[in-house]
Amino acid sequence: MKNRSAWLRFWAAWAIPAVVVVANAVWLGGVRGAVLGRGSLLARQVREAEGQVERLERQAVTLEEAKTASDALRQQLVTVREQRLGSMSTRLVPFLVDVVRRASDAGLASERISYQVKPDEQSGLVYFSATYELEGSYEQIRTYIGLLETSPQFVVIERLELRGVEDASALTVTVRLGVGTYFYDLDRALLSRLGIKEVPHGQ
Repeated sequence: MKNRSAWLRFWAAWAIPAVVVVANAVWLGGVRGAVLGRGSLLARQVREAEGQVERLERQAVTLEEAKTASDALRQQLVTVREQRLGSMSTRLVPFLVDVVRRASDAGLASERISYQVKPDEQSGLVYFSATYELEGSYEQIRTYIGLLETSPQFVVIERLELRGVEDASALTVTVRLGVGTYFYDLDRALLSRLGIKEVPHGQ
């Protein structure tokens, strides 16, 4: 009892330091928790930022690859337009000569040739077509189609209509054939000299 009464008598001497110690412990615990929490938040934000940087770097690589592919495709289109399609002034007459010569090589002669020139609004190119009739055997027609398909000219076979006539000795067919090609320009002066009319838009 004496010891207990001594503690009570001198409570002011130990109570205040005890309160200070407890308060400091609570404060330090709160600060520590806040610091740890803030550190975890910062670490998560750093990880998220690093992830975003990696995604952006991958996207940059993808965009660069797409740009490279686009440039290559654009160059290929330029090459096709200039070398494969060409201008009307340089390719139209050789195209017509080649089509007729290959028919002759197959033993066929073209008749009633009609021409048509029409701008292609979607591609920006000019489409030229020739429609004519041929008469010969099936084998000659097949040979001619094969020759057209191996032509160095850019030839589009757009129509092939057969009408056969049988007799006792041979099988002869009349073919109405439509072939065409594309140019990257329209030479109206050349068309005028050849007597070929341009088809207006919408027809």
